[in-house]
Amino acid sequence: MWQLSFEGAAIGDGLEDEYDVIPLFTQLLRLSPKEKTTRLLVSTLYNLISGNPKSLLPAAALVRLPTLLQNVTGRHLTDPDLIEDLTALSELLEEHTKTQTTFDQYAAEVESGHLRWSPPHRNTVFWAENARRILEHNNGHLPKKLAEIIAKPWDNDKQVLAIVCNDVGCLVKEVPEKRQQLERLGLKTRIMELMAEPDESVRWESLRAVGEWLRYSFETK
Repeated sequence: MWQLSFEGAAIGDGLEDEYDVIPLFTQLLRLSPKEKTTRLLVSTLYNLISGNPKSLLPAAALVRLPTLLQNVTGRHLTDPDLIEDLTALSELLEEHTKTQTTFDQYAAEVESGHLRWSPPHRNTVFWAENARRILEHNNGHLPKKLAEIIAKPWDNDKQVLAIVCNDVGCLVKEVPEKRQQLERLGLKTRIMELMAEPDESVRWESLRAVGEWLRYSFETK
C-alpha cells in the first residue's frame, strides 16, 4: 500500500470509495506502537491525501486525523522522514480545516457515502440553521445522496441506516413544507421499511423519522 500511495492522484479516490482507506489507516496509526510503522502510515496518508485533496481532505477531517497527528507529534520522534511527512500532512489538514464550515463538513460526509455519528447529526442548532440549505444546495443533491445511501442494505454497518433516518427526520422537522421533496426520492417509503429492521438502533431512528411525518400530518388537520 505504501508503494501504491505514490500513485495517490490516480488511485486515491478509488481506494477510499472501495475500502474506506482513510478511516482504516487513521485507526492503524492510532494503534501503531513503533516509529517505523508510524512512518509508513503517515507517509501513505500524506501521499494519498496530497494527491487527492478535494475528496480525501474532508474524509481525513471527519475521522479526526488532525487531532491524532497532534498526539503523534507529541511523541519522542527521531526519524527525519517521519517528522517531515508529519509536518507536511499536519499543515495540509490545518489549511483545510481553516476554511471548513459545519455545513461543509456535513456535506463532505454525505458525499463520502459512508456516514458516522459525527457531531452535526445530533446537533439541533446545526439542523435549525442548515436544514433548508441541505435541501436546496446544488439542486437538492444532498437529499438525493442520502436516498442513494439508505437504499443499500449496509449489512456490515447498520449505523449508516440509523444515521440517514435521523437526518431525514431532522429535515422533516425543520422544513416540513419540503417533505414531499423527500417523499419523491423514496425516503419515506424506505424509512417505513426500516421500521421492521432487526437492528434496534435502525428501528428506533426510523420510528422517530416517521413520527416527524405523522406529527406534521396531525398538526395540519
